[in-house]
Amino acid sequence: MIRRSAIIASAVAVLAIAGCNSKDDDSSPTPTPTPTPTPTASATPTYAAFPLTAASELFSVSASTSYSGDPTVGPVTLGTAGTDGFSNRVRFALQNTVTSAQTAETVVRENTEENRFTGADLLTAPAAGVTEYVYRETTAPTTPGAFYQLDLLNNTVSGAVTSDAALALSRVTYAGWWRGESTAGTKRVTYATMGYPTLNTDMPTTGTVTYTVRVAGRSVVAPAAGASSVEKLGGTATLTINYATGLVTLNMTLTRGATAYGTFTGTGAITAGNNQFTGSFGTGSTAGGTFQGLAYGPQAAEIGISFAITGPVAGGDSRAVGVVVGKKS
Repeated sequence: MIRRSAIIASAVAVLAIAGCNSKDDDSSPTPTPTPTPTPTASATPTYAAFPLTAASELFSVSASTSYSGDPTVGPVTLGTAGTDGFSNRVRFALQNTVTSAQTAETVVRENTEENRFTGADLLTAPAAGVTEYVYRETTAPTTPGAFYQLDLLNNTVSGAVTSDAALALSRVTYAGWWRGESTAGTKRVTYATMGYPTLNTDMPTTGTVTYTVRVAGRSVVAPAAGASSVEKLGGTATLTINYATGLVTLNMTLTRGATAYGTFTGTGAITAGNNQFTGSFGTGSTAGGTFQGLAYGPQAAEIGISFAITGPVAGGDSRAVGVVVGKKS
């Protein structure tokens, strides 16, 4: 809205008083108007970008679950699954150079739990032909069955970014952290998105945006009897955000290996001037769950969502956590 101001000049009447000794009054000087200040244009925000140019610590939006027991010999005991908004609860220290000779540590931390990996732990090195690079460390035979694995989207290491254009994102990345204390002990799975969040003042407020997205995650399925399965999630997803009304619509058709996992229809809300949103999977979904999202980069150019699923799917009771990442179509 443009505001206009009017300056009203008032005439000053000078009263002459007649008399023997009368004098003319001095005229008051006319005040000089104060110039209207010229508004200063707001600076366009700038954002860092992937791949990294130096080692960096990043906070995240995360989802986590747990299970106990040996999945190869029978049903496991499933823990809870849930999501958390953007915070330092799950954070990462990533290296900009990753090789088998790397001695600098890649670190992942959730509350007080922490893993540190070097090049000696590389299971899959960054390369154009892979979508994730992977660290894996095992402590056997000291602790039989203990393991620590970190899967990272391959868009953070210069010169080795994935050739998959949909995943060569420049403002958001993701990681999956899978670890276990022992063969029969507790295992935990955490997935998280991280990167360079959109400033609240730089968020869109109008229009409907469709994002081209990919999904990744891990599921645990525990049947009533027999071995349980722990597998990576894949599949397809669609995401639209109406920045005028705040409606977020997320649809996922997930698979675990070559097996269908389920279809999930979710809705959420993003408030004006906020870069975060929450939602849940409702009617028509194979199982229930929640999701948390965060906009990344200029004008929410990219998006990152963490999700958690709880409930029966084909094959038994299940828990799953994962991420959806992508960019404006």
